[in-house]
Amino acid sequence: MMRAFTALRKKVEKFFVPLIMLLFSSALFLLMYSGIKPAILDIQLYQVAETTIRANATVEDTAQTEANQKVAEDNVAPVYSFNSETQKVQLSKVQILFVTIEEVQKEANKIYSEKVESSQPAIPENTNEGSESLATPTTVEPLTEEEKYGLFQNKAKSLEQETQEFISELPQWAITALLEAPAGTLTTLNEALTTIISEKMAQSIRLEELKEAIEDAQDSIQYVELENTYQRVANLILEHAIIENNIFNEQATEQARQEALRNVQPVMILQGQVIVQEGHVVDSTDMHQLELLGMLDDEPSYHMIYSLIILLIAQLVGVYLISKIESLTSQEFSKILVLYSLIVIVSVAIMKGLQLLQLAGIDNIAFLYPAALASMLANAFLTPKFGYLLNTFLPAFSIFIYTGYRGTTNALVIVVIYALSGLFGALMRQRKEQKIPGKLLWLMIVGNGIVMLSMIFYLNQPILTFQTLSMVTYSVFSGVLAYALATILIPYIDVYYADNAVLTLTELSNPNQPLLKLLLTKSPGTYHHSLMVANLSSNAVSAIGGDSLFARVACYYHDVGKLTHPLFFVENLPSGMDNPHNLLSPYESKEIIFGHVSEGVRMLKEAKLPQSIIDVCAQHHGTTLMKYFYAQAKKENSEAKESDFRYPGPKPQTKEAAVINIADSAEAACRSMSKPTKQSIEEFVHELIVSRIKDGQFDECDITMKELRIVEAALVDNLVGTFHSRIEYPKTEPTK
Repeated sequence: MMRAFTALRKKVEKFFVPLIMLLFSSALFLLMYSGIKPAILDIQLYQVAETTIRANATVEDTAQTEANQKVAEDNVAPVYSFNSETQKVQLSKVQILFVTIEEVQKEANKIYSEKVESSQPAIPENTNEGSESLATPTTVEPLTEEEKYGLFQNKAKSLEQETQEFISELPQWAITALLEAPAGTLTTLNEALTTIISEKMAQSIRLEELKEAIEDAQDSIQYVELENTYQRVANLILEHAIIENNIFNEQATEQARQEALRNVQPVMILQGQVIVQEGHVVDSTDMHQLELLGMLDDEPSYHMIYSLIILLIAQLVGVYLISKIESLTSQEFSKILVLYSLIVIVSVAIMKGLQLLQLAGIDNIAFLYPAALASMLANAFLTPKFGYLLNTFLPAFSIFIYTGYRGTTNALVIVVIYALSGLFGALMRQRKEQKIPGKLLWLMIVGNGIVMLSMIFYLNQPILTFQTLSMVTYSVFSGVLAYALATILIPYIDVYYADNAVLTLTELSNPNQPLLKLLLTKSPGTYHHSLMVANLSSNAVSAIGGDSLFARVACYYHDVGKLTHPLFFVENLPSGMDNPHNLLSPYESKEIIFGHVSEGVRMLKEAKLPQSIIDVCAQHHGTTLMKYFYAQAKKENSEAKESDFRYPGPKPQTKEAAVINIADSAEAACRSMSKPTKQSIEEFVHELIVSRIKDGQFDECDITMKELRIVEAALVDNLVGTFHSRIEYPKTEPTK
């Protein structure tokens, strides 16, 4: 039957942790579900929106982006490249034309002269001076226009290709007219054309402006005194000499267009952005954006649920890994997991309550959340790693609580405030037997205020506004609220978490407790001894930073086992009564003395006292040797075994138990001294501690040699103050 019960208990313990994890995660999921539950949006075009609709994700409106890109591309002005060299090139062509004309005229004249000379008859040498019979000269015709034009064409062939093309655009009649023009006319015409072309080509001329530029130039040539024929020739030359010099640059224009396209920012719909304001008419743009976000689909989105589930799983993994790093036993982990779960659930529930108040119209109330409370409780009862884990996930859970802020900077501010405020609460480790330090309160007040002020500047909000002042006020009071709640809750949580809780120990220290009343009534000497040991132990434990309240209360109960045989302990013997051990053998006496430990453990268990106090009762003698009765046994039987006269133990397992072990023996010994002095007390306590060290009584606890020296000094000071020899005042005769 016992084996079956043990097996059942192990099975329950095996499934306890997974069950708590499941219930814990389920509770958190249910608390946050209302803000993330999927829903199908009921909204129609050109109808008034019944609620404000925010974007559930961040997406790009590609159609609007493309439209903006088209507008930007169309607004790019064509890029033109002005070529200042065109002026020189065109002037050069005109100059070469006139130079060629002049050269052809000179060549034509030369040919004509040569023909004239060759056509003159020769004069005979023997002709008499008075002779009338001279030869008649031959008539020579000048070169025809065709011949001159032929000479011009031959000259033109040796010119550059561009100049040839320019000249070829002039009709034959124009070239012929120039070839026949007088030198003065050519000079006038050349100078006029050079001036006009130079002025016009110095200006920017686009293709669409070319006709107007030519007409302006032709108007200018009208003011030059030239015959009509040469005016016509000049107009022709201007028509071909004035050309486009500010040319459309297709490559540069295309680069400008591409640059404009790159400068167009994508049109983004940001998560948390208001798409439709409550009370406004839904237009086609709103419907387009809602469609892009998938909010008009018949199928609801489950992404937020998936996100929360993943976060909850990550938290469980973190809790499990920390338990492995901390090397926690199954029982320790179970206890920590329950408390961790309760802290997180209550914290999320507080967030949910604040969110409901905010929905009711109390703006910025979310900043009143006492974020430092969870960290303070975690530091008081869990390990620091659990505290940091808790302070990481609680701000993350706020995203799923305050869904109205989703995707906005306010959501970021809430996360930052919760995380840093929680960090302030985790900076100082709380000792359960002391009050929470007041400087921690000021740290949270000042820290929260500074962080909130930083976030207000980040939000670019005006300082002296009601909204800003309310944010700062709520943030500061969140620190005060966390401090107050921690002060109230820590003692009560301590009762659940530790059997040596302050409230439990305070209650057990009451003299009206049944066992203490019984001890006072039946064993007053033991009761007084317990009080003395409690004072000694409490002061010594406090000196080494231990739990002084626990040490005091444990001492009150460490000798309750003497209630079974109170008169067999010397402190309870009435004055003049013989010691009952004189009637017993050493072995019988030994069993009675040993019995006060085992009986004490039994009585404390029956009274359901904390296990830590029961442990002190069992350990307060360790495995020390009962020297007096062992010596008596040796006298009767030299083969008496020392092991038979050693307490069963166990040895002290904690610093508090070790101090009580020393104080118990020191108090009893000093009380039995006839005339204790400071020197005798110092020597005794020192020898006592040295003997316990040599005997290995402190091998199983973590007390150090340095701490033992502090304990020794504290015990000596208290013992000297209690047992020092008093001055004997002289007796005086009574007056008659």
